[in-house]
Amino acid sequence: MIKINLASPGVGSSAAIGAQFGGGGVEDVFISGEESRKEALKRLVVILLPAVALYAYQEQNVPGKLAQLASMQQNLQELTDYNAKAAASVAEIKKFKEDEAIIEARIAALDKISKDRSREIRVMDLLQQVIPEKAWLTNVQLNPEKVIVQGMAVSDYEVSQFLEALTKSVFLMDVNLVSSTEVIVDGNSLKKFEISCVLERPQ
Repeated sequence: MIKINLASPGVGSSAAIGAQFGGGGVEDVFISGEESRKEALKRLVVILLPAVALYAYQEQNVPGKLAQLASMQQNLQELTDYNAKAAASVAEIKKFKEDEAIIEARIAALDKISKDRSREIRVMDLLQQVIPEKAWLTNVQLNPEKVIVQGMAVSDYEVSQFLEALTKSVFLMDVNLVSSTEVIVDGNSLKKFEISCVLERPQ
């Protein structure tokens, strides 16, 4: 008598395999795959987490840092431009002071010349005013600090009068009679004299 097994070979095989490995083999394989995916996902998260954190830090802080850097660069450029302008201003001020010193020196020189000429004019005017009627000048030498007056007079009296008048002047100091000699001119006896004076110092 022939017996035929109508059960599915796959089911029997699975059952046999399950029986061989202690039962539930298919379910155990499925659970192991799920856990593997979870473990892989965890590892992927661990690997990507620093990169994500760095990206988030950059997105949050880098724009502010870039703006701060741009502001600092702008301030630096403004300071550089200011220093350049200040250096130019300093050079202009220095040149202005040099020119001012030159002009002041020229003004001082012109002022001295003006005072000297004014002093000379006053001295000449003084000589004309105080010289006695019977005396006259033959030579007047005006130096920066001294005046030498040479002239002729009828007598010592006129020379003495002239000397006294010069001594009283505020323009002259240290008035001295250098010489007084008798000369004959056209048969007349005259006094030839020389007087030295120190000019007042300009104020």
